[in-house]
Amino acid sequence: MLLNVINANIVLPDEIVSAASLTAEDGVISKIDGNISSGVVIDAAGAYLMPGMIDIHSDQIEQAIEPRAGSVIDIAYALQEQEKQLVNHGITTMYQSLSMWRITNASGRRKAAREEDFMQKLAREIINPEPVRLITHLLHMRLDLTNLEIVPVLFDMLHEGGISLLSLMDHTPGQGQYRDLDRQRASMKASNPEANEADIEKRLQQRINAPKIPKETLIEIAALAKSKSISLASHDDDSTQKVDFVRNILGATISEFPVEPEVARYAKDAGMVTLGGATNILRGKSHAGNMSATEGVLNGSITALCSDYYPPAMLQAVFKLHRQFDVPLSDCVNLVTLSPARAVGISDRVGSIAEGKAADFILVDASGEYPRLTAAITGGDVVSTLNYSVKSYEERVGA
Repeated sequence: MLLNVINANIVLPDEIVSAASLTAEDGVISKIDGNISSGVVIDAAGAYLMPGMIDIHSDQIEQAIEPRAGSVIDIAYALQEQEKQLVNHGITTMYQSLSMWRITNASGRRKAAREEDFMQKLAREIINPEPVRLITHLLHMRLDLTNLEIVPVLFDMLHEGGISLLSLMDHTPGQGQYRDLDRQRASMKASNPEANEADIEKRLQQRINAPKIPKETLIEIAALAKSKSISLASHDDDSTQKVDFVRNILGATISEFPVEPEVARYAKDAGMVTLGGATNILRGKSHAGNMSATEGVLNGSITALCSDYYPPAMLQAVFKLHRQFDVPLSDCVNLVTLSPARAVGISDRVGSIAEGKAADFILVDASGEYPRLTAAITGGDVVSTLNYSVKSYEERVGA
């Protein structure tokens, strides 16, 4: 298929080319701002043409699979419906994040996507090459250090292949994003109002004292991941000592959600990609009381963004940073495209508008208060268009 986009403001990594055109042929960008060729023509009408966004950390799949506690949706169908939403948020590559964490809620049950058998079934469907997909789905496994029982399963999955990103997380209270124990007590009380203070304290101490995967095993896991060319991330880094360990001993190259500004700066200066949450920027604060992602972007200590748990935040964060804080738009777009692509080793194929790269891009109308996607193209095919020039209710019904 030959596709031409005209009258676009094309967002390149270091500039914006106004009133420009782009041609894609056989799924690849073949020409930027040249004479258009025969084929399908899309008039961008002044919209921004930017790379499709790459979300390397999002656990939204858990909500898609289990929209209400205990109500589990068929996996294949849930993925099909989820990607309709993702592509219309501008996300064309999604690292579906599956959590290897055994924590239960107040009722004593875990989310379906975190049950071992179901999680493995979900992982296989994410990387299943058979269904026709609107976007690229890749697998991000998140290993909690207190889940000793899952280690053999992870080794099997690493050997089998299919994992594109592995992150190590520790949700033990008293450190990381859970270092505020009073906040943890309040959260536990809110989730189980019938529990008394003694019950909450007992459960809290059980979590604090839970055994963890030994250092030697972590080194073995990291070495196997490296041998399989799997990117390795560390989650909720809260000290320079932890950064030194995950970077120098385990070989992690990504620091996800560093919880303190000085730790983010240290990780960035050490050569790690520092990942912040776009939802943090959209809301103006961290849901867990940790560092401001906005401040991290502005001071240069956060170098990439992900949705974390709310995919619509990606596009909105880009334009909020640009409009409210005067960050150049190309730099804002890089945070959700080129920077994450580089972090996981796929920037040779996607992440920027460049000749020879995959024709994964979106058109964004930024004329209103909130930017709105008007078209999404993946692999050179128009997979979604949205028309905001619709009639009012009165016009539709003839009132």
